[in-house]
Amino acid sequence: MKKNTQSFTLIFDLRDVLFNYHPEHRGTEKQFSVIKKGLEILLKCAAPTNAHGKRMHKLYVLSNASPDSHHNFITHHSDIFDHFDGIITSGTSGFSKPDAKAFYHIIERYHLDPETCIFIDDKEINVRVAQAVGMRAIQCTDHDEVISELKKLRVF
Repeated sequence: MKKNTQSFTLIFDLRDVLFNYHPEHRGTEKQFSVIKKGLEILLKCAAPTNAHGKRMHKLYVLSNASPDSHHNFITHHSDIFDHFDGIITSGTSGFSKPDAKAFYHIIERYHLDPETCIFIDDKEINVRVAQAVGMRAIQCTDHDEVISELKKLRVF
């Protein structure tokens, strides 16, 4: 099988893609727990390197996390967030999905080409808006299906 030489920009939602939310533990280390299959997807996307040993794909977050949730993620899960090239949350940007302005904000802020972006989110409406702004998008209702779709696109 020929190795993929195309670089992608992968944009992850957080809740129900990478993390489960536990409202009964709000404000504590246990507010968000890592979804193992979500972490597996992130690490597979981070793994491919080019001939110079540099990571092939750029990784970003686009989430509707509040300022408190954003702080909780960064504080308690910094090892995961170290994989990302940039993070946009509604709590820090003022834009919330499914408003297309949230998608345009991440595109402009990080100078992204929507045609090379793959957006992963659990909500169908957010997937449709990402597609409307020119991105590929995968709805995450089953993490194994996301892995299958990313393999078809030859991300890894």
